[in-house]
Amino acid sequence: MRYSRMWLIASTFSVLFLLSGCSKYLDMVQPANDEAIKTDIQSKLFADSSLKQRDIRVDSEKGVVTLTGTVQSDLEKAAAENFAAQAKGVKKVVNQLTIAPSAMAAAPQATEPAAAPAAPEPAPVAPPKPTRHAARARHTPPASEPAAAEAVEPIPAAPAPVAKAAAETAPAAAPTPPAPPKPPEPERITIPAGTVVTVRMIDAIDSSSHRPGEEFAANLDTAVVVGERVVIRRGADARVRLIVASSAGRMTGRSELTVELVGLAAGAQTYAVESSAVQKQGASRGTRTAQTVGGGAVLGGLIGAIAGHGKGAAIGSVVGAGAGTAVQGATKGQQIQIPAETKLDFTLKSPLTVTM
Repeated sequence: MRYSRMWLIASTFSVLFLLSGCSKYLDMVQPANDEAIKTDIQSKLFADSSLKQRDIRVDSEKGVVTLTGTVQSDLEKAAAENFAAQAKGVKKVVNQLTIAPSAMAAAPQATEPAAAPAAPEPAPVAPPKPTRHAARARHTPPASEPAAAEAVEPIPAAPAPVAKAAAETAPAAAPTPPAPPKPPEPERITIPAGTVVTVRMIDAIDSSSHRPGEEFAANLDTAVVVGERVVIRRGADARVRLIVASSAGRMTGRSELTVELVGLAAGAQTYAVESSAVQKQGASRGTRTAQTVGGGAVLGGLIGAIAGHGKGAAIGSVVGAGAGTAVQGATKGQQIQIPAETKLDFTLKSPLTVTM
């Protein structure tokens, strides 16, 4: 009896030791979670006031992180690589970021009004020519001259053309009024790529009820400024499109929502926008299911081994695994929502030209 009790105590300590060892072993062999690495790096980049405004894309494959996109300086490129290297589970960082300075659109010059035409100078007025009667009176001989002289009559002067006389007596034409100034041409301003556009959602988005391709209403939360000029005012209408919507199942999967900005209104016109995507993810369902089912099988096998050696271990493993599977099948994975009034930051991938 005494030896049986000592054997039972020793077996109990062995079970506790094996359970502790199995937990540490699972932590050692569990592969790196690439989605968790991406989420961690993106959150670090978003926390930086300069890097959150850049178009930086993060990819991870078995702990090897690749950074792509554009930044404004070598300092920002090195800072992004440093953030990626500090994330948990990262084995290597491949920095493929490029430096692209922002482009500023030059404002068109204002056109000067056309000069008023000069008024025409009045034509000089010619002195009047003597008439036929005046010429005759000037050449009439005196009464004392002989009668033969009266027979000689002088040749009268030819009359001026009628058109020339009318032109000489007509008043000067009135000056032509100046032409009205041309209206100013519309001004075109370009919003450079890499500009961060912050919107506030009006509609709510749910991973369990909405599908990719649906669009939702939002308002511009912060005015878009180029230089010192406000191009799009705060409160302008915006459109957000759902591009990925996945709902976690009962055993595997992860709830995910990915949206992008596709439209901005400026004045009476709506412009198409190409922006980076914003992603919201829930906890992974597959990893949790595997840990619960596998843990139940190990614990059941150990208890069965104590009770009935080899045969009891087999029976305990089957019962433990079945119990873990039943618990996971009875619950549904976490769903993801983007509620109304949520602020989302999008980065323009290409320049946007707005007519003012």
